[in-house]
Amino acid sequence: MKQLITIIIFTLCCFFQVYAQNNTTNDVLTYEAERQNRVANYLEHNPKANSSQLRSLVDVINGKPIYAENHNINASEATRTNFLQLGGDLGLDLEGEGIDIGIWEVGGHPLLTHLEFRNNRGLSKISIGDDVEQASFHSSHVAGTLVAIGLNPSAKGMASKSNLLAFDNLSDVTEALVEARDNGLKFSNHSYGVPVDNLEGNEWYMGAYSNVARAWDAVLNINPYYLMVVSAGNDGNANYPGGLDSRLDKLTGNKNSKNNLVVANASNIVLDNDGNFQSGNINTSSSQGPTDDGRIKPDITGLGTQILSTSNTNNSAYGVETGTSMAAPNITGSATLLQELYFNLNNEYMLASTLKNLIFITADDAGDVGPDPLWGWGIMNSKKAAETILDNGTTSKIYEYELQNDENLTFNVSKDGAKELKIGVVWTDVRGEALENQLNNPRASLVNDIDLKVLGSDQTEYFPWKLDLANLSDGAIKGVNNVDNVEVVEIDDKNANTYQVEISHKGVLDGGKQMLSIIITGMTSTTLNSIDFKTENIAFWPNPVKNKLNITSAEFDLTKNTRISIYDMVGRKVIDKKDFSSTSNLSIDTSTLSKGIYILKLTDGAQSIQKRIIKE
Repeated sequence: MKQLITIIIFTLCCFFQVYAQNNTTNDVLTYEAERQNRVANYLEHNPKANSSQLRSLVDVINGKPIYAENHNINASEATRTNFLQLGGDLGLDLEGEGIDIGIWEVGGHPLLTHLEFRNNRGLSKISIGDDVEQASFHSSHVAGTLVAIGLNPSAKGMASKSNLLAFDNLSDVTEALVEARDNGLKFSNHSYGVPVDNLEGNEWYMGAYSNVARAWDAVLNINPYYLMVVSAGNDGNANYPGGLDSRLDKLTGNKNSKNNLVVANASNIVLDNDGNFQSGNINTSSSQGPTDDGRIKPDITGLGTQILSTSNTNNSAYGVETGTSMAAPNITGSATLLQELYFNLNNEYMLASTLKNLIFITADDAGDVGPDPLWGWGIMNSKKAAETILDNGTTSKIYEYELQNDENLTFNVSKDGAKELKIGVVWTDVRGEALENQLNNPRASLVNDIDLKVLGSDQTEYFPWKLDLANLSDGAIKGVNNVDNVEVVEIDDKNANTYQVEISHKGVLDGGKQMLSIIITGMTSTTLNSIDFKTENIAFWPNPVKNKLNITSAEFDLTKNTRISIYDMVGRKVIDKKDFSSTSNLSIDTSTLSKGIYILKLTDGAQSIQKRIIKE
């Protein structure tokens, strides 16, 4: 009888989960149908209000036509993605192979026959997902930043072995829903949006959690491995009455969603010889946030000035452009390589929220200290993000955890005294309630409100970054954050202290649970996920290694049930050794390995640790 009741409860839970997902899907389809009906009715009475290659009619709000335009002003190079690519200094040789990218554009598709879009069989890497016939310059330029194979090395794309699936923007929500749900789409790039000067009489639309923002959140929530990347827009110099600040509040439509990744545009990025960020300027044309409820948007920034990429003029043509339209595909392609690296090492993909967390927590701070409405979390640093993946389990920790209703997750972290300790929690939130026709309504769109707090050994409390809606000009502050689904605590006290991390939630979690992405950097050990091997008590030497790698510990008996496996960067196990002799000094012969980076995993069956090994 008890077993029968358990089966009935499980069946009901599955039913309600499927019902909730179907209900969300139906809402998305209803929104899309209503929007298309508004457009069709308007065109019936205004036949000259048609679209072009430069803009398309996407909605009618309060009787006024809303057009989306291309944000074609730049592709980004300052993300340190070159460290990950073929021949890069990290030795990873990542090219995006096996991961397809969706591209939605206004007014046309990429030029399919361009030489930069041919695979090793001479066929185009781009498939067309709808009935759009013409190729456009903007779409071709964006596509090149994503996947150009590099016949012209200066125009090589970020993920040169990825394939593209191209659509126009007119049914973007529905098409993305289908591709993510049915075909496992992991990334999409959207370099278009509604400009500020198209919204006279609808000023409430800037920064608002509108129906379109809500619809995208629904799509992303029911497809947790799918990440939508969107350009912030090029209205940084626009002015309009009613903004949150004279220079802020320029984000429109889907750019105000919680679960996507919104990209700003920088210029004059200066790096040192090792790829470390020195300085940079935000491009004055880059659209500023935040959202009306004070969320940190845009999310991240890439270089966006004078970027060379493919053109649609002919099969070997190139062009130079500047703007968030070109910064967005740089971020999309770079994120693709990080997902590829994680899969190579773990044989599974990160959640989109984990990937976002990784990008935020490793970004180079720019502008004001902490996140801000211009740069978001700063300049993307693909090199540091990749190193965080490689060091997972030693100096960093990447963990995905399902928080239950009324649960408090607590664990300890020991800080490396020479490094800043960062702890980030990011989650894909359920769709909130749309707020339309309300100017600057500050009501939070956040549904599941997760809280992160860190407690020092002296009882000092450390809180995450957030924006102060009442005083945006003074930059970010630290405190309890009730609006963002991103919470990051930073501690830089130069001491090797141990801290207690507390993760909890307010109210009742929608659905009774919430999947969290937790990332820690600058640590030496953590009790999270029962990793009990402390890295400071295990030595791996020499590293870099030529032939013999030694592993020693004064605290742990490494001979007891010990197994050592070494993996290359595509996830292949190249060394597997166990049954060591009774000695505290283990050694591994690496002479047969080629030069490069490897991941060593040491386990005794109960505890484990990973270490990045460099073979000279």
